[in-house]
Amino acid sequence: MTSRAAPARGLEENMARAKDAKAGAAEAPRRRALGDIGNVGGVTTRSQAAKDKGPVKPTALKPRDPAPEPAAAPRSRVPAASHKGGSSLSSLLQSRSEFASVKRAAPAPCPPSPLPDIDGKDRHNPLAAADYAQDIYCYYRRVEPRFAVAADYMRTQAEVNEKMRSILIDWLVEVHLKFKLMPETLYLTVNLIDRYLAKRNVTRKRLQLVGVTAMLIASKYEEIWAPEVRDFVYISDKAYSREDILACEKTMLEVLSYDLTVPTTFSFLARFKKAAAVEDARAGNFAEYLIELALVDYAMLAHPLSLIAAAALHVSLSAVDAADTYPRALRRHARYELPEVSAVARQLVALADKAPASSLKAVFKKYSSSKFGEVATKVELPDLVEEEAA
Repeated sequence: MTSRAAPARGLEENMARAKDAKAGAAEAPRRRALGDIGNVGGVTTRSQAAKDKGPVKPTALKPRDPAPEPAAAPRSRVPAASHKGGSSLSSLLQSRSEFASVKRAAPAPCPPSPLPDIDGKDRHNPLAAADYAQDIYCYYRRVEPRFAVAADYMRTQAEVNEKMRSILIDWLVEVHLKFKLMPETLYLTVNLIDRYLAKRNVTRKRLQLVGVTAMLIASKYEEIWAPEVRDFVYISDKAYSREDILACEKTMLEVLSYDLTVPTTFSFLARFKKAAAVEDARAGNFAEYLIELALVDYAMLAHPLSLIAAAALHVSLSAVDAADTYPRALRRHARYELPEVSAVARQLVALADKAPASSLKAVFKKYSSSKFGEVATKVELPDLVEEEAA
């Protein structure tokens, strides 16, 4: 009896304990299913604790030595402070930094430019960049000598001469017109060719390769939709392969130190036309005709690009019988006096005079078309020559 009663009592005690545990579990709040996994919903971050209780004070560990020295409080670079109003730690650091606490004086306004304001009417045109136009052209004038080539650089070439250069550029004018590229592309192309030939010797066989590669680079820089390499392979009658052009492109960019943002005659002419307030389309087209003739002529490398642009505009204004052929605003922005401009203007008129009989007729044919107002054939150059010589 006693042996059988003992297990019974044990069974009853276990059942009682189970009932007590079940009752306790019913009284305790039930946790969510995901609350049993990981730290979901059960972790309070230090930033949350700081909001509720203020700064967290570091607790010193109990040393093992029975008679230790008092532990020094840990040093902190940032004094502890409570985050009020939900401000972040970075904003707190910024507000307490010495730089933020120093009252800085407002920058002094830039002095007004002494040049006539020709950008005022374009203040509301974001494409004109009126706020930066003057600074851009001041930069162009400052770096113009840096990107200019020597007027006698062809002396360093063993197989190439100035006549071959003129033939190459005359052909590139036709290619440029065939591809319907922007005017800036042509002028940058010639700039790259001259700068490259001034630094590297080129054989006669590879001169055309230099030309098409320069136009490829200029097209990538200036155009929205640039011609592809295969287009230049085709336009050169497959004289060079795709690999030849790409290898020459890499070499040219390395030799020129990737300097592609350079002033050109066309960029200066665009600024000077704005200064002279040119509204006659004939004057603008004829000025572009003159500076394009100057691209082909090797002798014109002796003059600064800005001077050629000012002289071309002076000639074109004379051609359309403008009241003032060299206005004050143009003179101030060009920074050349009339005698300097007139000397180059006479050379440009001479180029235009012999263009119809020249063997290099690409520029003349281009500006004889109706697209450019036929200015190459409708301007009476002898009168201009007499006017300039007087």
